[in-house]
Order: sequence, then C-alpha cells, then structure tokens
Amino acid sequence: MQIKGTLIAIGGNEDKGANAKPLHVRDTVHHFLNSGILYRIMAEINNPDTCLEVVTTASSIPKSVAHQYTRAFRKLGYENVRTMHITSPREADHPDILDRIKQCGGILFSGGDQLKLTAAFNETDFARILHERYLNEHFVIAGTSAGAMVMSDLMIYPRAQEKDLHPEVDLFPGLALVHDAIIDTHFLVRGRFRRLAFAVAQNPTHIGIGLEEDTGIIIRKGNKLEAIGSGLVTLIDGRSLKEANHTVAQVKHDIFIENLLVHVLSHGNNFTLRNKKFS
Repeated sequence: MQIKGTLIAIGGNEDKGANAKPLHVRDTVHHFLNSGILYRIMAEINNPDTCLEVVTTASSIPKSVAHQYTRAFRKLGYENVRTMHITSPREADHPDILDRIKQCGGILFSGGDQLKLTAAFNETDFARILHERYLNEHFVIAGTSAGAMVMSDLMIYPRAQEKDLHPEVDLFPGLALVHDAIIDTHFLVRGRFRRLAFAVAQNPTHIGIGLEEDTGIIIRKGNKLEAIGSGLVTLIDGRSLKEANHTVAQVKHDIFIENLLVHVLSHGNNFTLRNKKFS
C-alpha cells in the first residue's frame, strides 16, 4: 500500500519570522516568507481554505506557543489556523476534537515533552484517525522538537542529566508514523550525536535521524526523505555495524562502535529509507 500523506519532522527553534533570538550558524539561507520551514508546511498542505491544527500538548506554555504559531502563519498569509491543548486520552477522543481532526488539512505538534504526547494520544481514536488519514489522504502531519521525536516507532526520552555518559539510551514507543527510524532534535546545539549513535547501535535496523534547529525533513510515501531548512540533517546508519560494546560497558568504561555509517544532508538532498540510498 502506498502512503498518500506527508510527514514533516523539524529539529526545533524553526524561524517564526520574529527574530526573537539568533538561529544556529546557517549552512543554507532561507527567507521566512518564501522558503522557511513553516512556509514549507503551508506549501505541502497547498490549500488556504483548509485548517491547520496546532497541537500544544507537549508544551508547558501552551498559550504562548499557540500565539507564536498563529502569528507566524498569519505573516505567511495563512489565516485558517486553530490550536488545541489536549492533556489526556479522554480529551483527545472528545467528539468535537475528533471532528476537527477529520476536517483539517494538516496538523502540527509543538515542542516540549514527548512523553506528554504519547500519554495523551497512544491507543486513542485521535491517533487512529491520524494514521488513517496519513495512509489514505493528502494529509500533512508536522512536528517540531518533541513533536518530531514522537513520530517514529522508537522514541528517545532524555535521562535526568542530558550529559549522562551511560551507554544505554532510554527508548519508548512513539506514534509509529515512520518505521525503523529514531528521530533526534536540536542535534548540534545540544550535542546529541552520542546518544543517537548509542540508540542506533542498540537497534541497528533503525536509522537515526538527527535534525539541527531550523532544519527538517519531509517524508513522502513513507519512504522518500527530503532535507529542508537552514542546517544539516545527520543520518546514522547501523546496517554495516560490526561490533559495539554498548551492551556490556559501564558508566566509566570506554565506548566503541565499529563501522557505523554517517550521512550528512543539506537542503534539497534526498534519501530513501527502505533501501538507504542517498541522492
């Protein structure tokens, strides 16, 4: 079955047209109004008459986040933006919420805490409708930061200390919109290569996708990945992995992983997930 919908995973801190704080060093320059990340979401939906729903469930400041996105999309000329802050499966499956998800042209999950997203949406009618529309319709599902990490079948959740050197990485079930992948965000600025490499070493059939800030990927047909935005996408590929001591290493022991493949993509580069081909 060919997937008809589109996923857009974003590394966080995407340009919202406000210049509130400087972005990372840009590898490619994009203009917010005609080539930025949020513009690409709007372009993929490609219907100004349909609604974009912004879901702020992961955020601890949902009203502020909702305002930021509503204002940003208005700057792009997209007025039909609604927001919803859902905190439980019961709220997710409210008939009014389900009707909105059935009617909208796309959905954007904000950043925050990814476990809030799985707690609210896993095994709900909301998630079922989302999957059905993604499989069968021209439907766009976007997510930034935590909203991107939750898209894969395995989801990283950080330990209490971000710089914990323990070789094991905590993985939880995500929303499983993309399979055999593990998505990590804020990849460069927060130094997350180590933990994504460990996650792939533990699960070598999965490809690690590291997204810099103001950077993302568009996944079409569940397979073809396109890099977008101003930074780099790092793919960590474990198919040629020969040996790793992550299973026996202790906190103070050296870690090694042999023959791990790394691909680096910039805006416009493509990669197919099934046969792992770069173009």
